[in-house]
Amino acid sequence: MSRKAWFILTGFKRLFDSRPVHAQLVLTYECNLSCGYCHEFTHGAPVTPYEVIVRRIDALASLGAIAYDLLGGEPLLHPRIVDIVRRVKATNRGVNFVTLITNAFKLTPELIDGLNDAGLDCMQVSVDTIDPTVALPKSLRSVLPKLALLAERAQFQVKIQTVLTDESWRHYPQFRELLAPFDFEFSFSLLHDEHGRVAIQGTRFAEILEQHELFPGLKFFRRHAKEMMLGNPTRPWKCLGGFKYLYVKPDGTTQYCSQVPGLRIPVEQLTLADLRRANVHKPCEPGCALGCVRTVSHAMGSPLSTLSTSIEILRDYMRRRSTAAPSASGSVDERQPHPSRRSQAKGPPQGERKFSLDNNNATARPEEPPSFGGVSKGARSSESRSPDPAGRRAVS
Repeated sequence: MSRKAWFILTGFKRLFDSRPVHAQLVLTYECNLSCGYCHEFTHGAPVTPYEVIVRRIDALASLGAIAYDLLGGEPLLHPRIVDIVRRVKATNRGVNFVTLITNAFKLTPELIDGLNDAGLDCMQVSVDTIDPTVALPKSLRSVLPKLALLAERAQFQVKIQTVLTDESWRHYPQFRELLAPFDFEFSFSLLHDEHGRVAIQGTRFAEILEQHELFPGLKFFRRHAKEMMLGNPTRPWKCLGGFKYLYVKPDGTTQYCSQVPGLRIPVEQLTLADLRRANVHKPCEPGCALGCVRTVSHAMGSPLSTLSTSIEILRDYMRRRSTAAPSASGSVDERQPHPSRRSQAKGPPQGERKFSLDNNNATARPEEPPSFGGVSKGARSSESRSPDPAGRRAVS
């Protein structure tokens, strides 16, 4: 039986047993950026030693987790990130699915090749807007050269995740148009407060969930998300954080999610009995905007009502991803959107674009340049740590 078939079969078993299916493992709280809405970083934080991370991976594997997110802070700051991916893939007969959640600023051709070799399944790149601001440094202007590298070299899936804010909402149609040639998937994280509850409201935010084709995972709770953004957080659901979904902090303790402590048990001491005790309704459920734990909870807690979305995700998981080859001139020939996504797009398919990278200015120069909100093509991308504005919001 193939690795993917084993993964699907094991996921089906998790519907009926007391084992977790999904784990998020924080490698460090250090980050090379300072996003205005985020408090899940600490500048100067230590990087968890590789040997310690290996023990945590083994503990999660023994509990039964098969889907792993590696995150931070910024996980690419870990000097052995490729070895960590390889170690997760080496457990559980290679069945595990590994996603790396990153701002992509530290990506290099060599690192992408190393992650290919290690067996990375998916990279989720956080990009919030077209041009960088003090509060939103993760911009298309800054990271487009890295996305072109991914389009050229990556043998894993690439997903673009955008935090839904006033600024990202305003420019999102143009944002999607500029990225249309890439064979990437897209989704939103809902801005939330320090308790994990939704921090944006308004009809314009609710409508954007229907206006653009998004990664199927959001469909697990899209109706709930729309209602919350319209001011109604009362629709009942059951959080499976601490049971089917685990969040492991850099110190090794486990939580219900990134915002709610819950378990507070070192992952190496966690037992199935501890997990079963977490299989209860939680007071933080109304208004919860944490997409990671909500996706797992809806998929595993309501398998019949979410069956069509699960099938859509599995089809996406099973499809083979091809890579684009560089052209003779050294530019990146970007791929057309995958036919399934092109047919679902709201507008007509766009023609092929070629992006050549200007190493001096760290910008991508298309042969027919799109508009970037008035910023000159020679503007430099920045990895500087922007000031930490007051009133920051958390994001999953």
